[in-house]
Amino acid sequence: MKKMSKVVTIRIITALMLVSLTLVGSDCEDIINQINTGNCSNPQFTGDWTYIYNAGTLRDICPGEKVSFPSSTGGTATLTCPNQTPLQRLYTVSGNVLTYTETSTEYNISYDEACNLVLTGINNARILYYSSTISDKTGENVVSDKNAVYYNSSEIKK
Repeated sequence: MKKMSKVVTIRIITALMLVSLTLVGSDCEDIINQINTGNCSNPQFTGDWTYIYNAGTLRDICPGEKVSFPSSTGGTATLTCPNQTPLQRLYTVSGNVLTYTETSTEYNISYDEACNLVLTGINNARILYYSSTISDKTGENVVSDKNAVYYNSSEIKK
């Protein structure tokens, strides 16, 4: 009789362990899905961003531009086009609007599902995507022409 109760006890414990593993596994899966889908419930504007894509009609930003925003309210941004001297620009952020104060270039700030920073031009025809992570696709969707004149995102084409 004792042997039978041990077998039953082991089966019950095994069944409970299997049930608990499915519950624990689903929590891990939810966390992994949040990471993979880029849950941007609290995106951070401050930091370093690399230009990865232009969805607007004005495609004049230098491929691979890097922008550093030290504050979420304003300050001095550093914009760097590859193989060029970094450029300092004063900026302000009011609500979801970024304004480069020296050039009056304005963008609406948003984020896509991959947590990329999306700057949509208010007084220009740009829709710029920036990644906070290093990507080997930098500038992939930008038409590159040796004779083209490229600007940084703080300037309006004249």
